[in-house]
Amino acid sequence: MNKKFIITALLALVAMLLVSFIVKGQEKNVKSVEAKPKAAMEQKGMQHDDVLTYDISSLLDSASHIILVIREYNQQGMIGEMKGQGLKMAKTLSIGFSPRQSVQTDSMVTVSIRSGHRNGLARDLVLKPVPDAPETLYLYEKVPIRVSALRPNAFIPLALYGSFWWDSKYKICRFCGEKELTEENIMESEYFKYSPHYYIIGAIFSDNTARVIPL
Repeated sequence: MNKKFIITALLALVAMLLVSFIVKGQEKNVKSVEAKPKAAMEQKGMQHDDVLTYDISSLLDSASHIILVIREYNQQGMIGEMKGQGLKMAKTLSIGFSPRQSVQTDSMVTVSIRSGHRNGLARDLVLKPVPDAPETLYLYEKVPIRVSALRPNAFIPLALYGSFWWDSKYKICRFCGEKELTEENIMESEYFKYSPHYYIIGAIFSDNTARVIPL
């Protein structure tokens, strides 16, 4: 085997290794770029889990504004009610839940309401620690309420945001009940029997904004 052939073979081998290294590097770059949109989609999906959306298009002809209403309850009954300025009607209504970013605490949550793609309203809600739990825990969960019929100028409950309760028998915090409530079974739910503190978030679909009480 002559020296020229050996040199040619070695150069070819080096070229093949170099091409393979470049191709693998390009493949890694492609995977890295593709992973970014995927991660963004997963994050968006997680955020979407904290948003409840409702179709309110059937009320477009009978109401002009949406008034946010939040009612606060404990085991003795309703202890407060808050109303907000009206938003213009749209085909959809969304209610979102997010921790407050301005304070380092788990004892507050921001509830926001948005009609269509327009600007919305927000309200910070105070959360209560789970009674009788061995440590201070602020554990709340949302439950959508399915409405049988949307009615103008009446309070329509849309979501429950309730506290867990302490199960002394099994030594755990519970929040057990239906994944979706209805207006008919709402007062018979386990949440209302055992949750020590909760909010009902709803709306009034109004044709008269003069009755609005600012939050």
